[in-house]
Amino acid sequence: MDYAAVPTSITLAELQHKAYCWSPAMYTRVVLPTSQTRPLKDLLDPVRPFDKGLEPGSMWYLDSSPFRFIRTKALQQETYLISPKGGAIVAINPRVFAGPCLSDGDILMSKDSNVGECAIVDGGNWASHMFSSGILRLHPTCDPYYLFAFLKHPLFKAQLTAMTARGSTIKHAKTLWLDCLIPFPRDPDPDRAIHYVATLTRAIIDKESTIRERSNAIHHIIDQELKSNQASKPFVFAHPTLHDLRDRGRLDAAIYGVEYRSKIWLLENYARGWTTPKADGFSITPGPSLEIKLLRTRIDSESYFPGYYALILPTNISEYGTMTKIPYLGTAKELPLLKEGDIVFGEAGFHKGRSIVLIKVPHKCTTNAHGLYARRTDHDLVKSIFFRCVFNWYRSEGLIDLMAVGGSGGHFSPEYFEYLKLPKFPHKKQLEIARLYHGSASPPPGSPTLQTFVQWHRTWNSRLGIYELDRETKCLQDRLTQTQEDIIQGRPVSVPT
Repeated sequence: MDYAAVPTSITLAELQHKAYCWSPAMYTRVVLPTSQTRPLKDLLDPVRPFDKGLEPGSMWYLDSSPFRFIRTKALQQETYLISPKGGAIVAINPRVFAGPCLSDGDILMSKDSNVGECAIVDGGNWASHMFSSGILRLHPTCDPYYLFAFLKHPLFKAQLTAMTARGSTIKHAKTLWLDCLIPFPRDPDPDRAIHYVATLTRAIIDKESTIRERSNAIHHIIDQELKSNQASKPFVFAHPTLHDLRDRGRLDAAIYGVEYRSKIWLLENYARGWTTPKADGFSITPGPSLEIKLLRTRIDSESYFPGYYALILPTNISEYGTMTKIPYLGTAKELPLLKEGDIVFGEAGFHKGRSIVLIKVPHKCTTNAHGLYARRTDHDLVKSIFFRCVFNWYRSEGLIDLMAVGGSGGHFSPEYFEYLKLPKFPHKKQLEIARLYHGSASPPPGSPTLQTFVQWHRTWNSRLGIYELDRETKCLQDRLTQTQEDIIQGRPVSVPT
């Protein structure tokens, strides 16, 4: 729902307050239906409302260090947790490390650049991390999970966007965010509704954390299987010969360098051997171009309408093999359809190498020209998941970047897939990996109560794969969004017994 509105008229006092700025955007207002609100500054510790991070400068960044620096882009809209992607967390020189003592449950908020984005610290492995001067750590006096839920809600960002000046390269929210309003329930028992919102938020955080654990576990299994089953032949680096250049047909320096050669050696020297995607039964196909000059008619939508295509776009694929969102496209042109078991890969840009296995697909589903998809004729889902997980291991090790070509993130074209070496893991090991990505399980007995809700879901999480965890996360997010909308509209909240 869009809560922002531009007034049709303003007063002279408002014009003076805005230093006689005539930009309509400067007078955007956010209208909250409920009157039960409190400014954010009243929900923070009056003595120590927040901590501000430090900015040591990029000259102190290192390739390797036990200490880490959290940048503003580690706070992303699509996740409740701190995101490590794309250099969002970098190693830093111990000499400039100023330990803020981050602990489980701390709320971090960006006041600069991607203003209003928030993340919560999960777990106890953050003592060696500090955060930038564009990030604040909040000290709430109310339930921190309730506050965090509304900081992640579009309403908070809509208010902050309306307050923040436009036109600058990097936005700065200064202390304007303190005046943003947080809605509260109007129920006869508001504490119970607050507890319910906080409980849903904690359950979502648990599921996101478990997804990351599953992804790390898959990476660890692949890594250990390769390293513990190496042939006796040692790695010896050698510069490429003329025959190597002719055989590969590429002059890219990266694939002949010591970094690439030493990493790919783990697969080439794997005792059980390896194969290529084509030899293993996969065909790689580029997605269709969705340019308007080719489609003739194109209607983009965030919601589904009958006959629309669901779009599996690389930009919306997470590094854990899930979709952050699925937009829709209406067109009269017939587009190639994706099928269950297909693997969609990001082909270009900074989402290059992101991948997902389609366990369930809508009736009409496609991708775009920046997406490649791998398909098997025998529809062996275990092999498809294994291929995707090995490919993701390649990406995590930096091999996809080394094999790709071009600037602005580079390109990993379909012909480069034959450079991939799929290790011939035992079938039992492939099943173990596939089960971590796609493993269904019946929910625990009984229905969760408000008191047992978080633990009930934790028990279920322990038996689910990444796909199922993501599916249940989205169900909880839908329930949380509906509950928050009831609070914003001043309606009674339905709380389970």
